[in-house]
Amino acid sequence: MKINPPTNFDDKLIDEFKALGVEEVYGKLPIDIIGGGRPTAGLQHVSKKRLVEHTDKLHQSGIKFNYLLNAASINFEEHSRSGRKRIYRFVDWLVGVGVDKVTVAIPYLFQIIRNRYPNLRMNVSEIADVNTVRKAQFWRNIGADEITLSHPFLCRNFKQLRLIRQTVDCELKMIANGACLYQCPLFNYHNLWCSHASQSRVGNRPGLFIDYSFLSCRYLRMLNPAEFIRSQWIRPEDLSVYEDAGIDTIKLIDRRCSTDTILKITKAYSERKYNGNLLDLLPVFHESSPVTLRNAWHKLKYFFHPLESNLFNCFKLRKITKRIDVCIDNRKLDGFIKKFIEQDCSTKECSQCRYCDNIAKKVITYNQDTMEQAKHFSKEFLDNLVQGKC
Repeated sequence: MKINPPTNFDDKLIDEFKALGVEEVYGKLPIDIIGGGRPTAGLQHVSKKRLVEHTDKLHQSGIKFNYLLNAASINFEEHSRSGRKRIYRFVDWLVGVGVDKVTVAIPYLFQIIRNRYPNLRMNVSEIADVNTVRKAQFWRNIGADEITLSHPFLCRNFKQLRLIRQTVDCELKMIANGACLYQCPLFNYHNLWCSHASQSRVGNRPGLFIDYSFLSCRYLRMLNPAEFIRSQWIRPEDLSVYEDAGIDTIKLIDRRCSTDTILKITKAYSERKYNGNLLDLLPVFHESSPVTLRNAWHKLKYFFHPLESNLFNCFKLRKITKRIDVCIDNRKLDGFIKKFIEQDCSTKECSQCRYCDNIAKKVITYNQDTMEQAKHFSKEFLDNLVQGKC
């Protein structure tokens, strides 16, 4: 099984990746015509020149580069002549600088790129929400070399994973440490939000990007810590189960992470073991790009809109986006996956099963006072957001 980590364009990653046997990494510019699965405001500034230099160094070490073109929507750019010209110009540039593969979520965009670049390897993004045999067959039939399956809906559905594997002959990939809510109701909206929050042609100025889905997701876990267990993560120790189900590659997130965090996560999954807090490997709960002198303005322009928002309330974001002070003892989860290998969660409602609730009581620890405080701040902010006070 291959391990597919992100790059934050720090060349220090390259030698470490090579030593761990990494064959391919993925990444993208913080903003471009297509956009992707992370808002520009949460990313470090990366120039086209830096991307070219980093890609060259990756190739020198025998590591391939997969560029993400995985927006869920591109505001009809793909349907106009001028829009297609801009798309072609950008993808021409990517191919010209040596990008080995692109990841796409929109079927029409996938097809126009496949038609223009028949030899370019193409991956289907998780954002395409491939969670059935018919969806997988559709993408394979239009030329997919690889499909990243939907982890909120398939992560522990081994019956469906095996069925998809039997049906399509392309490579299959799955995100291991995304930790989305089980059958996440926010999934589609969040991906659309991230797409528009990372595109260069949305409106005439940077918008105010408050991530309602992310904040709601965190709050739901605070209300019921069992949601941490129901979240669709894969432990490093359980990779063999997915290998047996036919998954070829495990994708690791997050490209917003620091170099040390990316290496820590990659090492854990490469070695298939981790002794510590499982949340260390799930960056959605604790990691964002740091504010530096280099990117301070880059971040400020997305949040400083005094005529459009209540800045005082926006400052409260800092209180509720800090790392959640929760510990999930990874070693106590040994054997956790066995229940799901032969049983399908979709056949029983969570309140009837209560398997994850019971596991949560055994493996999760947190400070009750701290959790109550975080819950209060989160509810207050979300209420203000819904009432238009932010």
